[in-house]
Parts: sequence; C-alpha cells; structure tokens
Amino acid sequence: MILLMTLAYLEATFQGTQLRKKQVQKYVGRRKEPKKRYRRRSTFGVGLDGEKWVDYLEQFSLEVEQLMKLTPNKRRFYQQGMRAATLIRSIS
Repeated sequence: MILLMTLAYLEATFQGTQLRKKQVQKYVGRRKEPKKRYRRRSTFGVGLDGEKWVDYLEQFSLEVEQLMKLTPNKRRFYQQGMRAATLIRSIS
C-alpha cells in the first residue's frame, strides 16, 4: 500500500514539475503573490489539479462553446486555455 501511494505521489509531483516548466500552472492553480514568501500550491498539488482541470474542460466543452458564442471578445483567453490544455495532455 505504501509503495502504491509513493508511486502516485511521485507521478503527481513529476507532472507538476513538467507543468511548471511549460509555464501553464497559472491555468491550474493560483500563482505566487508578490508579497508572499511561499507559493500557494505545491508542485504535487499542481500536478493533481492539472488532470482535473483538463477533465472538467472536456466534460463541459459544449457549455464553454456556447459561452464563447455569447462573448466573442474573450475568444483569445479561451484559445490560450485550450493551448494550455493540450500542453497538459501531452505531459500525462
């Protein structure tokens, strides 16, 4: 059991490190604030949240498409998020 937990922790930490290298962690979790000494999310947390974020994006893709039709001026931000999602998928 401990070996299984260690492997899961290692995998999430590795994915979090890869997300930080590709600089897409701002889509997954909050970034470090300028006056704070420590980051809000650990590398482990970013790795776990990356997969959940992509899963939610896929699950609610139809709703997001409908919202994009209502607000075309936000399309650039949507495209940036989709690019980040493809980078996250390439890691996992």
